[in-house]
Amino acid sequence: MMPIRPSRRRFLTATAVGAASLLISACGVFGGTSDDTGPSGGPATLEFWTINLKEGYTPYIEGAISRYEQDNPGVTIKWVDIPDFEQTQSKLLAAISGGATPDVVNMTPFILPKFAAADAVYPLDELTGDLQALSAEYVPGLWDAGVIDGKAYAIPFYGSVSALIYNTDLFEKAGLDPGKPPADWDEVFAAAKTIHAKTGVSGFVQTLDDFNDAGNPSDILAGQAGVPLLSEDGTKATFATPEAAAHLGQYVTGVAEGWIDRTSINGGVMDGAKILAQEKTAMVFLGPWILRWLKDNTDPATYEKFKVAEHPKGAGGAANGFLQHFAVPRASKHPEQALDFARYFSTTTLELAKQAPVLPGLTSIAQDPYFQESEETKVVVGQDVKFYWPKHPAVAEMFAALRTEFQSALLGDKPAEQALRDAAGRWDELLAAGQ
Repeated sequence: MMPIRPSRRRFLTATAVGAASLLISACGVFGGTSDDTGPSGGPATLEFWTINLKEGYTPYIEGAISRYEQDNPGVTIKWVDIPDFEQTQSKLLAAISGGATPDVVNMTPFILPKFAAADAVYPLDELTGDLQALSAEYVPGLWDAGVIDGKAYAIPFYGSVSALIYNTDLFEKAGLDPGKPPADWDEVFAAAKTIHAKTGVSGFVQTLDDFNDAGNPSDILAGQAGVPLLSEDGTKATFATPEAAAHLGQYVTGVAEGWIDRTSINGGVMDGAKILAQEKTAMVFLGPWILRWLKDNTDPATYEKFKVAEHPKGAGGAANGFLQHFAVPRASKHPEQALDFARYFSTTTLELAKQAPVLPGLTSIAQDPYFQESEETKVVVGQDVKFYWPKHPAVAEMFAALRTEFQSALLGDKPAEQALRDAAGRWDELLAAGQ
C-alpha cells in the first residue's frame, strides 16, 4: 500500500483462498540454508521486494539501497517491486515453489499470518539476540501488528493512521464551529444529524472496504465501540454484544435517515473521497494521505474548505491504522544480513514521509521536528495507533463475512443484532478450521 496511490490497493479476494493449500505444499523448500554469511561475513546478494513503490519513489528506493551497499562492501541488493499486495502473496508462493525465494519481503498484516502459520518466515527472535531492545525502537501499535501468537515476525516499515477530514464551510452552514470538530463518536453522530438537517447533505461517509485506516467494520466494532473481536485465546468471536449492536444501530439509523451517506454501504474508499470533493458530505475518516489526492482532484476554492483533525476518540483507545512491514523468508540464504537490511530500511522513512504523509515505523523518526511543521503531519504522529484486525490466516475470509453482514444491516435486510450473530458464527467456523 502506498497511501497516495489508493487505486492500487485492494483487499485479498477470493482468489487468495487457495493460497493456504499451495503454501503447505510448498513448505518442503523451507528450513533455511547452511551458507548464511551473517551481517558482515562476506559477499551476499539479497533480493528485496517492495509493494507499489517503483512508480514515483524509485529515486528514494535506489538511493537508500546505494547507501546500504556502500556501507556494507560485498553486499548487493536486487530490488523487485510488486504492483500490489495481492500479487505479493501469489508471487511469493510461486517463488517458494520454485525455490528462488527473496530475502526481504514487504508484507501487510493481511499477508503475514498465512506465512507465519506455515513457518515460512522467521520469527525475529531466531535472528537477533535482543528482541526486547529491537521492539522498543518501533511505534508500539505498528510493532504489535507483526506479533502473532506471541512471536514477532516483522520489522515495521511505514504506516498510515486514521484522521478526520472535514468541510469547514458545511460546518459553518450548519451552525457548527469548524474550529471544534467532533472529538468522539457521540459528537460525530450529533454533528452529522445537524449537518444533514441544516444543509441537506450527509454528515459523513465511512465505507466498509479494505482500507483499514479509513474506517471499516473492525474499526467500527473494536475502535469505536471498544468491543473485542476475539476471545483471549483467539478461538471465538466476541463482538456480537448489545454494545456492538447499539453502535451498529446508529449506522443503520443514519443511513436510513440520510445523515450517513449511503455510499458507506457498497462504495470504496475513493468513492467516499469523491463525495467529499463534490461537497455532498461533510466528513470522512481517512489517513491524511488523501489530502494529496483531494488537492489534485478538487477545485482550489473547494480544497481550501477542507481541514484535518485527529480521529475522533473511540472506546478502543487508539486510532485505526494500517502498515507495511518487512519479513525474512525461511528460505533466505542470508537471513541475518536480511534482517540487518530490513532494520536499515526502516531508518529511511523520513525521506519517504516528505513525499507522502506516512507514519514512520521507528519512534525516533516519528519524533523528528519535520512532523510538527503542518497539521497534516502532526496528525500522523500525534495519535496512538492500532491495527485492529485479527492476525489470523483466514483474515480475508473473516473480513468478507463481517462486511457482508454489515451491509445486510445497513440495507435493512436484518437487524443489527442478527447481523452480528451471523458474522460471529462464520468467524467461529473459520477459527475452528484453523485456516
